[in-house]
Parts: sequence; C-alpha cells; structure tokens
Amino acid sequence: MADTRRLVAVILEVSDLERSVSLYRDAFGLDLHPGDNAVDDRWTGGRHAEISWRGGAYLHFALYPAREQPTSGVQISLAVDDIDAAHAAAVRAGARALHGPRREPWGHSARYEDFDGNVIELTQHN
Repeated sequence: MADTRRLVAVILEVSDLERSVSLYRDAFGLDLHPGDNAVDDRWTGGRHAEISWRGGAYLHFALYPAREQPTSGVQISLAVDDIDAAHAAAVRAGARALHGPRREPWGHSARYEDFDGNVIELTQHN
C-alpha cells in the first residue's frame, strides 16, 4: 500500500489577527475568509481566517489569534506566476522584504517577514 502521508494544514497563531489577515491578503494574495465556529479548541475553533486549496492535493492554511505566544520563525512558500509583479505588490502593501527576487535552484524567489517573525517566500518556478 502506498504511503499517503503528506502536509494538509498549516496553522499560525498571530499577535494581531486583523493586521495579519491584511498583510497576507494584500501583500501575498491569499484570499483569507474570516470564520468563528464557536468551538473552544485552540487549533480548530474560535475566531480565525482561512483558505483551503482543493484543486489537486488539498491544503488548508489558517491564522488564529495567539493564546500565548505567536508562531514565529516559520517559513511558508507560495508559488506565483510573475515574481516581479508579486514582489511589487508585496512591497506596495507594506511587506518587509528580506531580499528581493533572486535566482534560486528552484526558481526566482523573494522573501519577506510578517509581523511575528515568520518568513513568507514567493517563488516563480522555472
């Protein structure tokens, strides 16, 4: 039997949900949808913003208000069609660039830091 284990969810706890939603939406193009399912569970309940990709392999991404310390030091990577346009949009929206577009072995990538110290990489694959 084939091993079907793979990543299906990424959940970050953030210090300011509304501010983070704006950054991830405006700078990185994620169409996050607000939610509050009124379940008292740190990882699946309460106020949050989320997006799920269902085309191909399913992947869920969500931001929750931090109950203790926000998630920090994590890197997530997003594929983009045009790295130069994506970089310009990210900077225009106020993302703090760690470095602009540059060639990497997997494509052209740029990296940014969110408000809690996580790194968001945008990559135009070769």
